[in-house]
Amino acid sequence: MSSSCGVSNVSGGVSDPRPEGTVLTLFLPWVENWHTAENVKSTLDALDWGVIVKVDVKVVRAVGGKREHKKVFVHYSSWNDDEVSCGVRGALEKSVGEGEKQPELKVYHNETHYWKVRVSRFEFKARVEEAKAFKPRVEF
Repeated sequence: MSSSCGVSNVSGGVSDPRPEGTVLTLFLPWVENWHTAENVKSTLDALDWGVIVKVDVKVVRAVGGKREHKKVFVHYSSWNDDEVSCGVRGALEKSVGEGEKQPELKVYHNETHYWKVRVSRFEFKARVEEAKAFKPRVEF
């Protein structure tokens, strides 16, 4: 688990949703509701790309004719340095021009159904909250 695949460290911060020490986060944009975080984790663990430290699941409500589903973020604390793992990461992190579709892979979770997997493009931006001068008061 060395860094020849170009592994970089993304440090999670106080409000950053990524766990401290995350080196890569994968994004599954559409996961059916009956899948659990544990199911996603065990499926991706079986591929042996690296060590999964956390799986975050966000429910997407039904809107515009699309049914309710989940978006899943899979955080890796390390990424393996073998040929397959490096090939997967290289394919997912391939540079694309403006307007081009982000690279994705299909991960089959059973014989006929798959999840699309992309690298998460999330960038944490800390909110700077201004201190408001507030004085407690009582109304009668």
